[in-house]
Amino acid sequence: MKLTYSLIVGFFVWCLVASQWYLLGLKGVTANPAQANPQQAGMAIVEISIMLLVAVLIGFAIAWYQRQVSIDQLKHTAGASLEENNYNQTQIAEITERLRKAEAKLAAAQTEFKAHAQRVAEESHKLKAALQEKDETIAILKEEVHNVRPKVQLADVELGRYSIQIKQLEAQLANEKMITNGLKQELEQLHTPKRKPAEVVFDQVPEKNKDDLQMISGIGPVLEGKLNSIGIYTFKQISEFTPQTIDYVTSSIKFFPDRIGRDNWIGQAAALVRYRR
Repeated sequence: MKLTYSLIVGFFVWCLVASQWYLLGLKGVTANPAQANPQQAGMAIVEISIMLLVAVLIGFAIAWYQRQVSIDQLKHTAGASLEENNYNQTQIAEITERLRKAEAKLAAAQTEFKAHAQRVAEESHKLKAALQEKDETIAILKEEVHNVRPKVQLADVELGRYSIQIKQLEAQLANEKMITNGLKQELEQLHTPKRKPAEVVFDQVPEKNKDDLQMISGIGPVLEGKLNSIGIYTFKQISEFTPQTIDYVTSSIKFFPDRIGRDNWIGQAAALVRYRR
């Protein structure tokens, strides 16, 4: 505003100076009223007024043109701003719509997440309950195993003992089978007629030199009496048995065949003889 007022004041000052110059310099109008020509002064004033009017009009036109240019620029700027504003409004609307859709998706995702979290929590609770139940079952089984273990160990010991007994029984059974087979062979030999073996005469043995024949496994009191009855009293006599002597002794005492060899009378008697020495 100050600049505008300054320009107006300057314009009036210029008009005054130009009028004085025009009147005094160009038209020759004197400043002395006595010498002034009224007609000439009036025409000069009219000319100056016209020139001033034309100058004002020209200034007004220039000002109006400048103002119109400014207005057009403002309109253009306002239009551009309006278009930009409309574009921005469109963008804002699009962004708002996208934001609304994103919020809707976020709300749906949150709902789904909450439902999923709830399902996970329920599954976790079920798994924890199942795990606790399994832990309790495992604890019970461990306790049962702890209680059963001594019984199992005892059963293993009993099984080992029974295994040993079974093996012993199997060995006894095998021995009994062998003895049974031997007895069957002896019975067959007894039922088979044989020729009477040749008689064997044993040396007389003093009473003090007689041995306890029952020390030989397989000879009892009865067999010892039968052996004494045919002249056999010492271990040395038995250790010197020959096949002929064995046949004679078996036939004389009516004893099972091969019993002398199976019980190893000869070997036992020889060992007793060596021990005595």
